[in-house]
Amino acid sequence: MKCSEQLEPSNLSKLFLVFLVLFHLASGKTVLQLKKEVTVEKSRVSLSDIAVIRSDSDSFADYLGSLTVRKGLKPGDSFTITKKQIENLLKKNYVNVSEILINGEKTVVRRKIIKLGPQEIEKRVRVFLKERYPDIKVDEVRFSYREKIFPTPYRLVLDERSKTSSYIYLTGRVISGGKIVDRINISVRYRQFADVVFAKRDILKGETITIEDVIVRKTEKKAGYITDIKSVIGARAKTNIPSGKPLKVSMVEPDYPVKKRSYVKVIYDRNGIKIEITGIALENGLKGQVIKVKNPSTGKVLSCRVLGKDTVLFIGGM
Repeated sequence: MKCSEQLEPSNLSKLFLVFLVLFHLASGKTVLQLKKEVTVEKSRVSLSDIAVIRSDSDSFADYLGSLTVRKGLKPGDSFTITKKQIENLLKKNYVNVSEILINGEKTVVRRKIIKLGPQEIEKRVRVFLKERYPDIKVDEVRFSYREKIFPTPYRLVLDERSKTSSYIYLTGRVISGGKIVDRINISVRYRQFADVVFAKRDILKGETITIEDVIVRKTEKKAGYITDIKSVIGARAKTNIPSGKPLKVSMVEPDYPVKKRSYVKVIYDRNGIKIEITGIALENGLKGQVIKVKNPSTGKVLSCRVLGKDTVLFIGGM
């Protein structure tokens, strides 16, 4: 061939293959370990799908792995390829088989049926919500979808649209071949669970609740249940609370330093003048809160800030 001649693409490919073969011969032995059975998801089956390839040359191993064993394999179809057929494949691609050690006699190849049905969708919805809301229990997942078989692998992408106290609404997008092929509207009925305060013993009406009297347990959250154990420590029971009963807001009240209808010391401290009188609290009050206090001598109602046990500071008349 003259230097001025142009190389055809086929000739270039052959020269490249010859180069690979020569490189391989100089780099040591190559071993193909055939797998007994394989399941693939794509229509094209390559040598790397059916065999473990070990070679001193990574580039040569990559080349062998890229060789096409079968094209156009349909979902559910299968075939068997033998050691002899693999040797012929290597020869066809200009590989010196005398330098290749093939272990195993044959490989059975099946193409996976890629399908999506209601069971798989519900399973993925439950996993999605468990990761997103670990404290809920899913009671029901509702949607409409008939099982479908896909020619290529798919992705199911879930997005939350909205959420109420009992339902979560999702949209599912089925993506295959880079396109959205299906949209699914999904509704989920659930129950919310939380750490709720329970009575550890029988607590009588009027008793002050201590840390020894209560325990926190995971249970279904309902309106009025107390979830902050600190909020009940030092509070008083407004009713008898049986052991094992969840505590509700209506069952307890804070241990108010100033209680409704109790006598309190009213301090007037303005412009260097300090006077103390006795008043009657018209409402319960925590420290720092402003409450109404009646002056029994005049009948006037005063605005006072709670300072402490049965003590308030006058801040204005009403």
